[in-house]
Amino acid sequence: MKYVRLIGINLLVLSGLLLIVAIVMYFIEVNRIQTFFAFTSDKQSEYFIPDSTTMFLHKPNIHIYDNWGTPEQKISTERRTNNLGFRDDADVIDKKPNEVRVLVAGDSHTDGVLRYNTQSFVNIWEEKLNATDTTRNYNCLNGGVGYYTFRNYHGFLKKFAYLKPDVFLINVFTGNDFRETVKFEDDRTSVANIYKSWYMRFRRKFQSAEQQAFPYIQGIEQQLYFESFPNEKERSMQIAKKYLLQIKELCKQQNIRLIITLLPSRIEVKPEFHKEIQTLFNLDAKTMNTNRELTATLINFLQEQHIEYLDLTPSLLDSTEKLYWDEDLHINPKAHELIGEFLFKNIEFLHHVNIHDIDR
Repeated sequence: MKYVRLIGINLLVLSGLLLIVAIVMYFIEVNRIQTFFAFTSDKQSEYFIPDSTTMFLHKPNIHIYDNWGTPEQKISTERRTNNLGFRDDADVIDKKPNEVRVLVAGDSHTDGVLRYNTQSFVNIWEEKLNATDTTRNYNCLNGGVGYYTFRNYHGFLKKFAYLKPDVFLINVFTGNDFRETVKFEDDRTSVANIYKSWYMRFRRKFQSAEQQAFPYIQGIEQQLYFESFPNEKERSMQIAKKYLLQIKELCKQQNIRLIITLLPSRIEVKPEFHKEIQTLFNLDAKTMNTNRELTATLINFLQEQHIEYLDLTPSLLDSTEKLYWDEDLHINPKAHELIGEFLFKNIEFLHHVNIHDIDR
């Protein structure tokens, strides 16, 4: 009886200690997440500012140089924003009578890991439009911001609808926008979400050195997350649909043409990279198909809602050149060039009096 009582006491003490550890771990992760979304760290605050509508934006009028890359791919990039924090050299001014204004939103792939702003697909598209139609002034505004996902795209349109865009184009990165949709909701510090966050952090911690050497966020982490938590696919898609419906309604109210482009990760574009990732992380075919599966589900929704969209995969598949940086798997200048050309060839603008100028 004495030993049974002693065992009971030890189990009670152990349970208490485990509870304390769990509580401490919970608040550590809550603090980490809240600190990220405060955008007050030195690295974040040099480029981002908090915003009540979009969650965060680029700082306006900055000029930052970065040197980075692998030994084989060294690059110096210039992060330059205009008066509104857009990745354009020219400031945004009042809309001209003959101007066709295109507002573009997206994540870091749209933001651009580039030497110059003029290398982005947004600017390349604008240049091609103006070169072939001298009757109007096409002004494509690059509002891409790193970390953005569907909630941010909705907030971005709400904030900048006053610019009276004729077109709102959202460049969805299908390699992580679905995963990050869940991260950016207000319940991100719930017990369930904190558990998932810790689980993924531990999973990353115990990966091999070779696995950890791979850039994690641009396509791979999303696959691993939904492998670990398959039920999250549906929740993520429902959140994405919710914001897209709100965006659709706002565009309807403001008489804005809505276009969604779908940008694949390197996994979906380069078969040899797909095979390398599958072997390295020992993933089955179902997990490797996650990004494509989510993209197909989103396309079905866009079709049902009669939302105009373009899958950018065909613009990248046939190229034999490198299209993604090895360092972080963002699209490189060649990919931006191909996408800009693809948009130019596949998005038509009506050649008549701008109905927006009449309505407004």
